[in-house]
Amino acid sequence: MPNPNNLKRAQIMLILGDALVFVFFAVQGRATHEMSLGSNPALTDLAVAAPFAAPWFVLAALLGVFRVETIARIEQTLFWTSIAWLSAGSIGLVARSMILQRPMLPMFAAAVLGIHAALLLAWHVGVSVVANVVSKRGIKPPRKP
Repeated sequence: MPNPNNLKRAQIMLILGDALVFVFFAVQGRATHEMSLGSNPALTDLAVAAPFAAPWFVLAALLGVFRVETIARIEQTLFWTSIAWLSAGSIGLVARSMILQRPMLPMFAAAVLGIHAALLLAWHVGVSVVANVVSKRGIKPPRKP
C-alpha cells in the first residue's frame, strides 16, 4: 500500500487542481466565445464556473473521489471521477440553463461533459500515478525550513 502521507498530499492537490480546472474551463470558454468580462472579470469567471463546480465538489466528496483509498488505485480513480463528473456535470448543465433562463443546447452539453471529463480524468489519473510512484519509491517531500 502506498504511503498514506503522500496520498494525503495528493488529496489536497486534487482539490486545489480541480478548482483550477473549473476556473480554467470558464476562462477559456468565455475567451473562446468572446463573452463580456463584466465589471469584475474574476467574479464573472467564478460565477460561470459555480454551477458546475458546486455539484462536482459535493458529489465527488460523497462518492469518495478524494478518498485516499480511491487515489491509491488508478482504476478506482477513473471509475469514481467519471461517475461523479457525469452526475455533477449534468446537474451543472441544468442549473446553468435555469440561471440563464434559456434552453440547454445539446452541442454545448456534449462539449462541457466531454472536455471537462477529459480535463478532470487526466488530472486525477496523473495525480494518482505520481502519488503511487512517489509512495512506492519512498520519495519524501522536502522538509520545511
